[in-house]
Amino acid sequence: MMTLSSGVASGMRPYLMAFVLGLSGRLFALEQIPDALQRTDVLVITGILLMVDFAADKIAFLDSFWDQLHTVIRPVAGGAIGYLVGGQTDTTSAIVMAVLGAGAALGVHTTKATARAAVNVSPEPVSNALVSVGEDVAVVVIAVLTVVLPVVAGILALVMLAAGLYLAYRIHRAYRNLRSRLAEARARRAAGNA
Repeated sequence: MMTLSSGVASGMRPYLMAFVLGLSGRLFALEQIPDALQRTDVLVITGILLMVDFAADKIAFLDSFWDQLHTVIRPVAGGAIGYLVGGQTDTTSAIVMAVLGAGAALGVHTTKATARAAVNVSPEPVSNALVSVGEDVAVVVIAVLTVVLPVVAGILALVMLAAGLYLAYRIHRAYRNLRSRLAEARARRAAGNA
């Protein structure tokens, strides 16, 4: 369950998930947290990247560029964390956990990027920041639950992943319908002018 929930969190804030896991492992001596995440250099780098990620995500349209840049990074981070968590048992488990973490991160990243692109075109300036803060809160809750109550975090991650994928599907479908209506309106206008 730790792999699934950390994969979901990595789909939104990979640096936060790596930082929370590493810091928790170091402060509380948790055996299930891999030593690689607890290293000082990893904590410093993920802490700095976390601050950059946090700031970039609050600025409309910069967040869409940031999401495009992270289309590869977030799934890789989810897979890497899954591999590290699963690697403590055996190689087969590590590979399965890596695929699970990467798949969960990719699903959440797809939802996040789709929803944020839709929010960016809304006319009011507040929605982008509110959505970003909501994402921050959701990821912090999942990250903390991943360490404290991994089963609860896993269940919550599954619910979030399913809801998010459904939301991305609905946004994509609405966009496709809007495009077809606009094309029909243009065709009617062109026929009327002829």
